[in-house]
Parts: sequence; structure tokens; C-alpha cells
Amino acid sequence: MNKNSTFHRLRVTAADKLSSLLPYTSYSINKNEYIGEFKGSVSECIKALRDKGYSYQMLAAVKSLENSNDVGSFSRIPRVHPIEAKGTKLYDLPVRECQYHVHLFEDGENVKLYGHYEVHPYPHIPHWDIKRPYPRHYRPTWDKESAPKEEWSYLRGLRDNRLDSILHR
Repeated sequence: MNKNSTFHRLRVTAADKLSSLLPYTSYSINKNEYIGEFKGSVSECIKALRDKGYSYQMLAAVKSLENSNDVGSFSRIPRVHPIEAKGTKLYDLPVRECQYHVHLFEDGENVKLYGHYEVHPYPHIPHWDIKRPYPRHYRPTWDKESAPKEEWSYLRGLRDNRLDSILHR
């Protein structure tokens, strides 16, 4: 058994046990977050993500899509904001307070990835800020037409260009 599957089982079990106490242990995503397909197994996809600077997110909420749960959650803190963040609340933040976040879903012999760009939940990176996890990470303003773009703090389907070489649309 590899370390990723152990962490993943712990993450899913913790989300299930804490669901009655915490509102953010799992939620559904939809096609708006689709960023591409990896041609290969889950373990090959995980290796490719790690090679691109991504780390497993042990405390991430479990995501569901069409009655199946993700088989992994990975993120990367960037060095520059993506151009798509310009004009949003995210672009006004120090870049090290944000993350690309991807979720893996098994699809036969391949893996479909769904993701977003958001404020990361860590209160200590790059400096202590207890408001980063809550409310900024756990209560984002989604990229919906009903909200002004300058308020958006969660950009669905925004793909890190580091992943272009490993994903197919």
C-alpha cells in the first residue's frame, strides 16, 4: 500500500466522522470545475502531479461528482497569479495566500481532474492570518454571474499551466 492511499483513506474517514460537527467536510462539484483528463492510472497521475509541484491535501473536503467521490486532492501554491485572476479579490492578495487545487476522479483507465483557484486554508503561510481559513477559504465568493467579478475568491475550472503537458481537454 502506498502513502497516498493511506492518507486518502484517513481523509475520507475523517470527513465522514466530522460531517455532523463541521459543515465543510464534503460537497458536490460540477462540470464547471473540469480541467482535463490524465491518460493513465491514478498512481501515475499522482506521480505526475507531484513532479509538477503538487502536494496531497489531507484536510481537504471530500468532493463528489455524479455519485462518486474523489480519489485524491492535491494543491500547489503558485509564485504568480494566473492572468484569469486579474480583477478578482484573489488578485489583490499576496500570491502565496492562494492555491491551485485539483481533485482526481477515476474514469475507467484514466483520471479526470476538476479544480479551482482559491485562497488556501493555511493560517501560517506566508504569515499568520487566522482570517485566511475562515471566512476567506471556507466561505468564498464563487465566480457566478450573480456576484461582481471584483468579489470573486473562487475560480472554478482554472487550470494551472504547469498541467498543460499532462492533461487533455
